[in-house]
Amino acid sequence: MENNNNNVEKKSTFKKILKVLGTYFKNLGRDIAASFKYNNMKLPGLLVCVPGVFLGFFLVFHAPVVKGLSYQSLTYEGGYYLGISFDPTAILLFILVLSGILNIFAGVTMMGKKNLGSVVRACITSSVVVLSGIAYIVFLFLFVIGVNSGYISVASMNNVVNFNFIMSLASVIVSIVTCIVGIVIGFIRYDRTYEKVDR
Repeated sequence: MENNNNNVEKKSTFKKILKVLGTYFKNLGRDIAASFKYNNMKLPGLLVCVPGVFLGFFLVFHAPVVKGLSYQSLTYEGGYYLGISFDPTAILLFILVLSGILNIFAGVTMMGKKNLGSVVRACITSSVVVLSGIAYIVFLFLFVIGVNSGYISVASMNNVVNFNFIMSLASVIVSIVTCIVGIVIGFIRYDRTYEKVDR
């Protein structure tokens, strides 16, 4: 009889916990939605912040991709595929990560100040992300084309286009797209009545 009472108490306690958690998440969702309505620059600011998070956390995928690239070719005239004697992908990746980190600060400033200046600053750092991201993607595809055409020899094609390659490429593309979308929305929504106050 005592065991039955304990089981009933445990079930009712568990139900109460679930009910409290359900209410908490429901209210949290409402508060988040309200904050986006109150601050119309929150969405573009967060979109501008995405590259800093994506590129930083995805370094584990970028590193093996960059390490495995080489444009040296024994079958191509001059010894290098398309004359690319220096692989710039590591430097481009460094610029991408650095500008992505700067984008986090720019995005937070956009959400806070909501003025044209904050959007312009975010546009500058985002331009660096977009340009270096496009260059990074171009050099990745040049390498793949060189391998496919037989000018660059690798041990296995699986070592070229693998999970790391796909994740690295996807994270850079997402970073470029979110930057552009965030900046466009930022220019549409920034506070046109903002005035700088000297204190």
